[in-house]
Amino acid sequence: MTPQSGVFDKRIAQWRDEQQQPWGKLKYKLIQINLVRHLGQGKPLRILDAGGGNGHDTLFLAERGHSVELVDYSREMLEEAASRAAQAGLAQQVHIHQTDLLALPALFPKACFDVVLCHHVSQYVEDARALCASLVALLKPGGIMSLVTMNRYSIPYHAAFLRGDLAGALAQIDARTSKASIFDAVLTYFSADEVADMLLSLGCAIEADYGIRCMCDYWGDNERKSDPAIFEQIEELEFALTAKHPYKLLARNLQVIARKL
Repeated sequence: MTPQSGVFDKRIAQWRDEQQQPWGKLKYKLIQINLVRHLGQGKPLRILDAGGGNGHDTLFLAERGHSVELVDYSREMLEEAASRAAQAGLAQQVHIHQTDLLALPALFPKACFDVVLCHHVSQYVEDARALCASLVALLKPGGIMSLVTMNRYSIPYHAAFLRGDLAGALAQIDARTSKASIFDAVLTYFSADEVADMLLSLGCAIEADYGIRCMCDYWGDNERKSDPAIFEQIEELEFALTAKHPYKLLARNLQVIARKL
């Protein structure tokens, strides 16, 4: 079941709190630095942040001179994004649209973006391939697609290490779904190979795939991770592993970067 916009509106405080935790900040830092590796240097880009919520990635890119169209169907999330953009002096570079992602073809002409982000969205939708097809259609030839989603191979590890549930870990080997901890929805998980195959079938070439939080979710407890000195070591480890096979295969999240042919 895809959660309704009201669920995201009502639980924005919990989402914001998760984003501000050390492990939440680390997730965004990894995703954003991995993405920047593929954008190159040159003129400002036109970017679509599809399902970008309260604008973490949008503001990161706008601060670097890019023009970003932020689309989401949560009013509260978008109001927060607009407020943050205004406070940062980025209102001219951030354009906000409240609509369902299925309405994107009516909102924008085809092949009008240099970069499309689909971060933390595909796990919520019933037909991830259809969503990706509509997003790839909005990319210019040579444009970059960044897709971030939940990694299916992390499910039993998450049960065993984060929840201490060994029986649950055993039961969830080869599982494809789990319940969202913040939003009231069943999440569908993917592997990097599955995402890559989907984007290849839509006319893209795969440039790279990354693991997002390869170790962090499985080590220690929240109290230890909240120690800045310890988390500095965790961060160093995560940056060393994000692109490294086979460690990235077990990351909690995955990121695939593709280029439209």
